[in-house]
Amino acid sequence: MMDTSHAVQNQNSASHGAPAKETVIFLHVPKTAGTTLNRLIEWEYPILQMYSIDPVFFIWSNKHLRKLSPSRLRSIRMFKGHMLFGLHEFLPQPASYITVLREPVDRVLSSFYFMRSYKLHPLYWKFRRENWTLEDFVHWSPRTDVHCKIIAGADYESPCTPEIYARALANIDRHFTVVGLSERLEESLALMKLRYGWKLESYSSFNVTRARPKKRDLPQSTLDLIREKNSFDVALYDFASKRFEEEVNRNASEVARITGELNAARERDREGSAATLFSLRSAGRKALSRAYSAI
Repeated sequence: MMDTSHAVQNQNSASHGAPAKETVIFLHVPKTAGTTLNRLIEWEYPILQMYSIDPVFFIWSNKHLRKLSPSRLRSIRMFKGHMLFGLHEFLPQPASYITVLREPVDRVLSSFYFMRSYKLHPLYWKFRRENWTLEDFVHWSPRTDVHCKIIAGADYESPCTPEIYARALANIDRHFTVVGLSERLEESLALMKLRYGWKLESYSSFNVTRARPKKRDLPQSTLDLIREKNSFDVALYDFASKRFEEEVNRNASEVARITGELNAARERDREGSAATLFSLRSAGRKALSRAYSAI
């Protein structure tokens, strides 16, 4: 495991804007702007220095990762995708973690409506066949407190516990250089750019779930039920938000500058031909990254 002094060194270098060269592990929590971050990351590292967990065949992809030779693992500077915390214990080189969290009620809403509309999702046909509603999903699905379980390295399908929550907090403190917020993605990217020396020359959003109701359109009882079923995630999000605010304030001028640059890049890349070209090139780079990771 990474010792506390290494974690402190990582946090200090983020504050001083010093790029770091160690291996990075991006834990992609579902429906937290992770697809956008994945597409941006794929422009920051050479294809041969990335390992991308396949979002559809993620069980096979995680097993395949652990069969790679030590020399192949040592050559990889970015591991990313849907996986649980703990990969650093398996690697022959030092590594630090990043992730992005999302306000838990919004994440649950986005997750349910994405699962119900994306035919390649493992639960799509179950939801259609059994005609699950949002309330059914919140009541019966074991996919609660997803933030906590992924960051703690706990079983995804088992109930969350106070011990798992405490482990998630400890892991954030000891191993994560940046815990971003999807609601403040540009500032999150700015902290990552400062920490790892990323260029982030182009910027666009990917895989946004649009066919879903807003929180204001749902009964208060439904919102309360989501918070109750995800109470550990609500607490973890509050903790991460305070840490995030402190880190942004500590790097205020640089974060403001980079955020302005990102917003300008978004506007530039939003225009017709530029947006299409960036989307096509990103799709190609994604395909190459997944293909190489599967070898």
